Amino acid sequence: MFRDVVGHESLKDRLRQTVQEGRISHAWLLFGPEGSGVLPMALAFARYILCTARSERDACGICPSCNKMNKYIHPDLYFVSPVNKSKSMSDKDSVTTDDFLPEWRDFLLNQPYGRLTGWYDRIDLENKQGLIKEEESRKLSAKMSLKSFESDFKVVIIWHPDKMNDQAANKLLKLLEEPPPMTVFILAGENPDQLLPTVRSRCTPVKVPRITDDDLRRVILDRHGLTEDRADDLVHLASGNYLRVQELISEEEDLNYNFGRFRDLMRLCYTKDIPGLIRISEELSQLTREKQKSLLNYALGAIRESFALHFNTPGIVYLADNEKTFIPNFAPFMTGKNVVSVSDELTRAIVDIERNVNGRIIFLDMALKLSELIVKK
Repeated sequence: MFRDVVGHESLKDRLRQTVQEGRISHAWLLFGPEGSGVLPMALAFARYILCTARSERDACGICPSCNKMNKYIHPDLYFVSPVNKSKSMSDKDSVTTDDFLPEWRDFLLNQPYGRLTGWYDRIDLENKQGLIKEEESRKLSAKMSLKSFESDFKVVIIWHPDKMNDQAANKLLKLLEEPPPMTVFILAGENPDQLLPTVRSRCTPVKVPRITDDDLRRVILDRHGLTEDRADDLVHLASGNYLRVQELISEEEDLNYNFGRFRDLMRLCYTKDIPGLIRISEELSQLTREKQKSLLNYALGAIRESFALHFNTPGIVYLADNEKTFIPNFAPFMTGKNVVSVSDELTRAIVDIERNVNGRIIFLDMALKLSELIVKK
């Protein structure tokens, strides 16, 4: 429901108003950065459209439509997401989102702010890349030819539409050019520039920005019951990303692990300990993609904090207790000459993980390059 989406009140007002005034566009493109709430906003919008007893502010939450939406089993709501064959599906010629509906519904109920690699881990893709293929669009076209079951509308949510291959995108384009009556397509993702321009042009664009610090602080205090000081710490670390807030709250052990591995990696790079770099690269390659990205995102944050300390600006730096000894000692090595290159190497490793490049290659290549960038004073 809209009330479950963190922040973005003016955007919610815009979406509610289009429904109340009967001006619902047949295709929407909701896009924004990770953790901003693109998918939760799409789900809330779909629920509001389908609700049979909506108020001015939100879906009712108790009508038959909302009861089905509570489990994401509404017969007039359709989902498309990037998928691929899991280990248990080697005998299938092709797969679509329908083959993973139980896992998808569980993902929506438990991780609506989750990222794509979390979905891949949920359906056990290992090192495969999730895609939206032509078969998905073909099935969707057949479904759209049917009449709605319970609602006046049929609603389709396509998550990460940039993962469509050209054949799927062209079939979707035909649906958008000649939309079935009373059908609403909601494309929800992070990379609208990677969509076909013809697909983008058929959609009403809606940018979902990063969540404001005030809204993040409010949800931390209200939903998670933490102290104001802890809320301030989390707001500083999350940078408008509610997914990051959730991770910081629930994964303190992972944060400690990330700090320890970052510290060890930087020390090995500093001493140019090649056998040590090989060992730690092997260890990191065994982590799940989600944990690999978490570690590298932590490292990016630690580099930023170190660079700020290097230029004697402690007022904008937050350090956890376990960082207060190492980071100030590491800060002198993050200078204007190497901080951009170090950050670029970490960012490139994150991109390679998302592209399913072999983890051993990613981490060893990154470690060797960092060992050349981090030099002794």
